[in-house]
Amino acid sequence: MSVETMRLAREGFAAWQRGDFETLEAMLDPSVQWRASVPGEWDCHSRADVMDVIKERYRQGFGGPDTVIVVAHPAAVGGDEWPKEVATVITFGDGKVTDMQDYRTRQEALTAAQ
Repeated sequence: MSVETMRLAREGFAAWQRGDFETLEAMLDPSVQWRASVPGEWDCHSRADVMDVIKERYRQGFGGPDTVIVVAHPAAVGGDEWPKEVATVITFGDGKVTDMQDYRTRQEALTAAQ
């Protein structure tokens, strides 16, 4: 992973935590994909779809200072109906987020990213 990609990731996470949706939106490619660990209604197929979910999760309290978007523990915030752990592999291209794929665990995400 390049230094520039790490810088972009850190900038995005910091924007997420402070609710800076304008910065996050600017980081997303217009045709970014965010696919859930189980394909279906949670899949996002555009920047607008991704931003809708990001804003909703932030309003639900998932953007707090103890939450990391790459690996999160939704049940700790949202209750037992949420998964205990999720992980998102985020792909960057040309300085923009081009793809986001959710996995059920950190280990699944690490395996997929290899």
